[in-house]
Amino acid sequence: MPGEREEAAQRLSQWLDGLRKFDLPDWDSLPQLDLYMDQVILLLTRYLSPLERYGEDKAITASIINNYVRMKVMPPPVKKRYSRVHLAYLVIICTLKQSLSISCIQRMLPEDRSEGAVQALYTDFVRQYRASVSFLCSLPLSGGQLLVEGGSRLPLESEGSLITTSAILSTLSKSLTEFLLQAEEPPEAGDEDDE
Repeated sequence: MPGEREEAAQRLSQWLDGLRKFDLPDWDSLPQLDLYMDQVILLLTRYLSPLERYGEDKAITASIINNYVRMKVMPPPVKKRYSRVHLAYLVIICTLKQSLSISCIQRMLPEDRSEGAVQALYTDFVRQYRASVSFLCSLPLSGGQLLVEGGSRLPLESEGSLITTSAILSTLSKSLTEFLLQAEEPPEAGDEDDE
């Protein structure tokens, strides 16, 4: 068991090291010139390759981008060219689609598709992404256990327990996101207190 514990801790440490080295581009780092589809795919592949799922098909293809446009998740290209607004949408969508449905992601995107609104959303998204990475990387690992606030410990007896823990955390995070995105139900007639 001790050997498995160290291996799990080493795998977690390796993943966190990769996470520390990866960063999303700032708004000002996105190209100001409009791009054609093949250029967009190359750029997004470079931006997001560390987030790719292992052993799966390409995360971004022309048909995937066309589907996002067709489903109105993002604005259509102008004369087959994509602007930094499109790139911002695609970075957000491709980052989140690994754990959320497209309908959830769509509710997170601004209804106002102006460059200013998208820039504000994207800037906040990158800031929140970096803060989340910083939080994860700051969690102390000691003796095969992940120490969390209040002295709680997440045991990492084996790679299997690390996989289970990360799956549970992913499920809980997804559940919280979906809960927060739910539209509040309007009060039913007669449910309001009479004054």
